[in-house]
Amino acid sequence: MIEYPPYSDTCEECLIRTRTVVRPAMALPDGDGGLIAAYRCPACGHTWTCAWGLQAGPQPPEVPADPVGLEDLVAQLHIRLATQRPKSA
Repeated sequence: MIEYPPYSDTCEECLIRTRTVVRPAMALPDGDGGLIAAYRCPACGHTWTCAWGLQAGPQPPEVPADPVGLEDLVAQLHIRLATQRPKSA
């Protein structure tokens, strides 16, 4: 069994050809004890976000103060955070 780093995900655009496992480029806390992570596939450039519960071990990097070249990922994170459904009490 292969052990993948915490918060790694698979690029859905590359699944036809190969399984590309990607670590998050950055993440934001979701305000509910988890985080929203942003990814960019190194093979095809596809970007996406994924919600996670906190895991033990190293955490993904936070959004940089000056995200030059990462503006698309930062925007996706903020949109996902603003549009996620609130959890019921």
